[in-house]
Amino acid sequence: MVHYDAVLKHVGEFGTYQKRMCFFAFLPSLSVGMHMMAMVFLAATPAHRCRAPEGNALAARYNWTEPEKLNMTIPWTKDDDGKPVLHSCKRYDLTTVELNASIRNLTNRRASWNMTSCDAGWTYDRSQYKTSITIDNNIVCDDKWLANMAQSIYMVGVLIGSITFGDLSDRFGRKVVMFVAIVLNLVSGISTMFAPNFTAFVILRLFVGVSSLGIYLVNFVLACEIVGPSRRTLVGTVDYVFFVLGYMLEAGLAYFIRTWTHLQLAISLLSVLWLPLWCVVTESPRWLLAKGRTEEARAIVEKMAKTNGVDFPDALWEKMVESKDKLTETPDNGRFYSVRDLVRTPNLAKKSAIVFYNWGVITMVYYGLSLNTSALGGDDYINFFLSGLVEFPALLMSIIVIEKWGRRSPHIMFMVGGGVACICTLFVPSDLFPLTMTLAMIGKFGIAASFNIIYIWTGEIYPTVVRNLGLGVSSMWARVGGIISPFVALLADSWRPLPYMVFGGVSVLGGILCLMLPETLGAPLPQTLEEAEDFGKGGSLLCPAGGHKKPEDTKELEADLPDISPPVDATNAMTNPSFYLSFETGL
Repeated sequence: MVHYDAVLKHVGEFGTYQKRMCFFAFLPSLSVGMHMMAMVFLAATPAHRCRAPEGNALAARYNWTEPEKLNMTIPWTKDDDGKPVLHSCKRYDLTTVELNASIRNLTNRRASWNMTSCDAGWTYDRSQYKTSITIDNNIVCDDKWLANMAQSIYMVGVLIGSITFGDLSDRFGRKVVMFVAIVLNLVSGISTMFAPNFTAFVILRLFVGVSSLGIYLVNFVLACEIVGPSRRTLVGTVDYVFFVLGYMLEAGLAYFIRTWTHLQLAISLLSVLWLPLWCVVTESPRWLLAKGRTEEARAIVEKMAKTNGVDFPDALWEKMVESKDKLTETPDNGRFYSVRDLVRTPNLAKKSAIVFYNWGVITMVYYGLSLNTSALGGDDYINFFLSGLVEFPALLMSIIVIEKWGRRSPHIMFMVGGGVACICTLFVPSDLFPLTMTLAMIGKFGIAASFNIIYIWTGEIYPTVVRNLGLGVSSMWARVGGIISPFVALLADSWRPLPYMVFGGVSVLGGILCLMLPETLGAPLPQTLEEAEDFGKGGSLLCPAGGHKKPEDTKELEADLPDISPPVDATNAMTNPSFYLSFETGL
């Protein structure tokens, strides 16, 4: 039997045509990265204090200086380091105070004055942010959680987009659906800047999330379907690189554009640049073959062969077309597998629980660290840029170490090391910002590296018959982690280091739990549920079953990711977009 991958290997797995097509397909991921992290600047919360209208009149009457007026209208409190600061959410009720005494006597009696909430609104420090959705809607103090809720709802949109656009691209094609997502992203993004109120802003951001994930998912699927098996993991990594570049570029845009509406417009209008790509991006030949549109697929592959400088394999193509009609049996006699099969047996259920937990934690911590860089102190823009920059060496190191030391030990090292770094921020005084920033970036480094490893490791733990299903369900748990993450950040209101302690604690726990997972480097991949149940039973916690081989002995196994399972026919193995949900690194 001849499969489409054999044709790809003949015309070139990653030739000039594929490189050019991947570049064009991945450009819209720049917009995805910007929208995904935009709330750092759209909902920025600058220093603020209560507005006290009567304070201005009293200051004029008694000739108070500006410091004296603040001292008489705003109570003092202490921050987490015990330093005195002006209260952000309370003011004195001066209508109940006898003000005939001197300033010194009044100051001594302030402890007995009544305090009230900011019923007259707030005054904001606009030296850094001219406007934000937080400033415009006074989403501070008791309403501060609303900004975090907006990010969580955006992540719900990401979840909806992963399901919706995966199905749509399977029905109507990769190219058409990708550009529908780009147009929706453009329209919903521009509409967001005109949101008349916060509720409208949240709803429109939901659609931005839906379309952003639609772009990222479908362009990755399209790229994976035009490259050979040995280059699919590389393609997934490159797509993620474009995502990270996008959110690093946003730091520069936000630095020069200090109003949230104009920033939202700038990152949305970027999608206009992607619309002309319709003329150069082609449909996926694999999807066309799956839909029986053989001649259209052949025309694209012929162009691919010509661009790559090789002859079109006529004989191989004809054998592939004949073969696809003969392959009708599934790898397990046509049995249908469900999510229950992932937890039906004890050992596989244990491994599934640990894998799901790790996916959820990694995504939660990833967004927690990425979206809360302003809480570290220092310059918001530099912090944000460095948070993205640190992911490049993390990705590179993760690729290197898993080839030498396997999946298990490096993953545990990155999870525990990054988690401990986050916890250590607890012991750093607020005035030692460089050390706090360093520890936070070590945490981000670890979590970014873990994200790359957990994908490959998950694909090798699950057996062939449920591998796609296992990766898809894992991705759903990742989305749950993304939804929870903004609310963990709210714990800083109780104690500033608390979110980092939570992020660090759950990361360390995730790493420790992975001691119960088997090493898969060099081990034969399980094919059936029975093999998966037995996989890893024969080893100890410190030396689990699986064994090590030289990296070159496993390249063929890793080349099969993300398409390890034997295809039911010559084209269907890569035409299920839900499988690629696992590649939404940080999304």
